Amino acid sequence: MEHLLESCLLTQRVKIHLAGVGGNGAQMAACLARLDIAMRALGHPFGLHVTAYDDDKVSEANVGRQLYSAADIGRHKAIVTIHRLNQFYGLDWEAHPIRYESSHCPDILVSCVDSRSARRALHQYMFEAISPPRYWLDLGNTESTAQVVLGQSRRRIDPKHCPRLPCVTELFPELLDETIPDDDAPSCSVRMSLAAQGLFVNDVAVRFAAQLLYELFSTGRLAQHGVLLNLASKRAGPIDIDPKTWARFGYDDADNRVD
Repeated sequence: MEHLLESCLLTQRVKIHLAGVGGNGAQMAACLARLDIAMRALGHPFGLHVTAYDDDKVSEANVGRQLYSAADIGRHKAIVTIHRLNQFYGLDWEAHPIRYESSHCPDILVSCVDSRSARRALHQYMFEAISPPRYWLDLGNTESTAQVVLGQSRRRIDPKHCPRLPCVTELFPELLDETIPDDDAPSCSVRMSLAAQGLFVNDVAVRFAAQLLYELFSTGRLAQHGVLLNLASKRAGPIDIDPKTWARFGYDDADNRVD
């Protein structure tokens, strides 16, 4: 079973909102810049426009594990990242040093957030907003594991493109459990930061996420819409576009319908 890219995204500039510009987000932004070049080289008329959101500033603990240097300490992550990419690639992308706001609907929402509360808010946006994004690409990780999931909202799905791709919060409903506390306390040193997350888990997750978008825009179709990673065991497993695969996550394909 395959998912086909909606044709409207091949004839307009694709608007992407990047929520979070930390360990995953800064690298994802760089990959999106490379994807923009590749898309236009392959014939897409307009490429991508990315708007990044993050109210966090670079700390000493971010240097080395994230794509920031000592000279960046104290500066807003979103502004640092987008400014560099704009200069390097000649882009006109935007950065907002605030928490993600859903007032302007993008085509694709890429979330690189580090708390359950943030994902709950994004889930509400995807499933309750009048005009949510067409796609939600979520990246999440622990110390040595990660998941990448590309999903769709019920409100923007074209019946011709069924089945709808379930979102990360549908395959992993525990992300919506308000009784589970967030564990997003900031680290005060690189050593403590590495104790919470491995050095290269972000790199691997981001490459798989970027590959999903590259396949979608270069071929117009996907046979998998996510991946599960375990760096400790050196394993990666795809999430096939298949109701039987989704059922193993506890997702009921009977809910896969257009409202």
